[in-house]
Amino acid sequence: MKKLWLMLLFSPVPMLYYGFFLQDFYILKQIGGLEVFSNLTLILYYIQSKKRKDFASIDAYLIEALLYTIVGAVLIFLFNDNLLLMFIHTVGFYLTHFMYINVFRSEGSVLPALSTLMQEWKIISLTVLFFVGLVFLLITYTPNSLLLISFVYSTQMMLLCWMAYFRPIPQIAFSFGFLGVFFMVISNLWLAINLLYQSLCHSITIYYILYSSAQFLIVESVLYNQKLKSVSSPLNNQ
Repeated sequence: MKKLWLMLLFSPVPMLYYGFFLQDFYILKQIGGLEVFSNLTLILYYIQSKKRKDFASIDAYLIEALLYTIVGAVLIFLFNDNLLLMFIHTVGFYLTHFMYINVFRSEGSVLPALSTLMQEWKIISLTVLFFVGLVFLLITYTPNSLLLISFVYSTQMMLLCWMAYFRPIPQIAFSFGFLGVFFMVISNLWLAINLLYQSLCHSITIYYILYSSAQFLIVESVLYNQKLKSVSSPLNNQ
């Protein structure tokens, strides 16, 4: 069953959907339509992956994270002002990432002392690269009316990276999740470049692959961790 969901998510179906229904819209509406397809698919995949007896353990934060982007994408189709569309899309992503932070917190992720954080060169390197790249785009190309929310959003994205890095979960689940957050960072940078600087070749297709991969890996990380916790639960070992 998992292969069927993966085939749907990464098959030509979303691109056909884009070609028939979204191609004539503004780029953010095209992206929003694809995000709706991706997130609805992942919500159904997540719910289907939970056994009926385990239905009560469905992570509400995870569902809400995927739903916030869907709501933001749907709202985009109600307006035409480009700045307003960017604002709505950013708020939708902000709420999505806030829910992911809550998912990681519920798993036990906490930020360590600053002295400990500074010793983790991998996360520091990723944070600096992301911050420098995005701040350059913000200062150089972002409209003044969106500077504040864009800066807040960027800061939150760094916090999400840190929370993903300090999740106290098994290695495979950790790797899925951190790679998912990394792809999310790259997809955000790719989107910022195409919106604020220059539209590049195959921008929509590349964004969809990065975005869907990011969301899938995070969902898969949560599922894998929940599965391991369920197996090791004392109630299941009796």
